[in-house]
Amino acid sequence: MVTNRDNGCCYRCGIGQPDAEDDPDGEHQHQLDHITPIFEGGAVEDLDNLGLICEPCHTVKSKAEAARANRARRTRA
Repeated sequence: MVTNRDNGCCYRCGIGQPDAEDDPDGEHQHQLDHITPIFEGGAVEDLDNLGLICEPCHTVKSKAEAARANRARRTRA
C-alpha cells in the first residue's frame, strides 16, 4: 500500500527503488520507515507516518534520530 502510494520512491530524496534485475538479492530495496519516530510522538500504524526510504537516507536519518534520543535521555537524567 505505501509502496504504491509513494510510487516506489524514497520520501526524502525521491530516488526510485532498484529493479529486481539490478538488485536480485533484494539487499538495496527501500525500507518502510516511520517518518516521525515513535519516540518523538509518531503514530505506530498510521499510514501517513509511514514512507519508503532508501538505504543511504535511512542511515543518515537514523543517526540523527539516535543523536536526538541520546540528547533527550541526557536532559532527563
